Amino acid sequence: MRFARIARLVLRGARLSPRPINIGGAVLLALLAIPRPAQPQVLYGSLTGTITDASQAAVPGATVQALNLGTGVTKRTTSNERGIYLFSDLQPGVYRVTVSATSFSKVVQEGVTIDANRVRRFDATLQVAQVTESVLVSAPLAVLQADRGDLNTQLEAAQLANLPMTSSAGRNFQALYKLVPGFSMVTEGVSSDGGNPQRSMTGNVNGGSMQNNLTRIDGAANTYMWLPFNTAYVPPAESIESVSIVTNSYDAEQGNSNGAVVSVVTKSGTNEFHGSAFGYHTDNALKALNRFNPGGYRKPKSILNQVGGSVGGPILKNRLFFFADWEAPTPYLPQW
Repeated sequence: MRFARIARLVLRGARLSPRPINIGGAVLLALLAIPRPAQPQVLYGSLTGTITDASQAAVPGATVQALNLGTGVTKRTTSNERGIYLFSDLQPGVYRVTVSATSFSKVVQEGVTIDANRVRRFDATLQVAQVTESVLVSAPLAVLQADRGDLNTQLEAAQLANLPMTSSAGRNFQALYKLVPGFSMVTEGVSSDGGNPQRSMTGNVNGGSMQNNLTRIDGAANTYMWLPFNTAYVPPAESIESVSIVTNSYDAEQGNSNGAVVSVVTKSGTNEFHGSAFGYHTDNALKALNRFNPGGYRKPKSILNQVGGSVGGPILKNRLFFFADWEAPTPYLPQW
């Protein structure tokens, strides 16, 4: 109905206009004005599966509910005629998935972890129930991703917090690229402050040029336009929830790259207040002397103190949240 109203207005304007108007162009503009559903971006995760009964027959119209245990946000969908359901826009986090259908017992799966840019599968088998009852499933889901063909590596918040990662400006999550299969040695792309003020790090992937890598932060491209192999902004490691790194067999939604596609998801607030405070110290006195150096060789002076913190929590429970972080690195100044 909305399209018909827009088309009538466009054609009425064409009749009243003193100048000739291209009717085809007017119709095209009317088509562009039709609202379309937005497609999910790479900062979301997906959950899919098949709902069947005890005889393995599909159960259409089953209600599937995904509850984010951190934020309390609930999403619902129904299975189609083949018993298949799909959530394609779930924020990363831990979920409780509930499946229900008329005349069947309810199935509840706890602890379903959703990662950005990944598809998780949960298949449910419903049993006929005479009274209201539910089945609680506590077994963990399979980690293997069988619904997408891309080669995807996830760096989780625990790895970012506990693994050593250094650059000439302090802790940099990009130093962990060396854990990803196919990555070469990771280095800072350009050493000058003008060419690389964020001290971005990168490497070659599967033998390709480092110019082909693409980094996104919460779905937005993070590219330094003059030197594309550098990222324009390197977020503090304490502010990152997860990093998804795709190195082969990209989905169409990735696009604009034939190297590594890195999707960084930053932390967000939840229904509980949480935060952290940290201080990292690097000192040449704590380093060992290179075994290949001759006797009497002094270790170069290198001191780095990096402090900061983060805090997040609810503003309106189950509706609105906040998260903030701060970091103050001291420049890394090697001296002889």
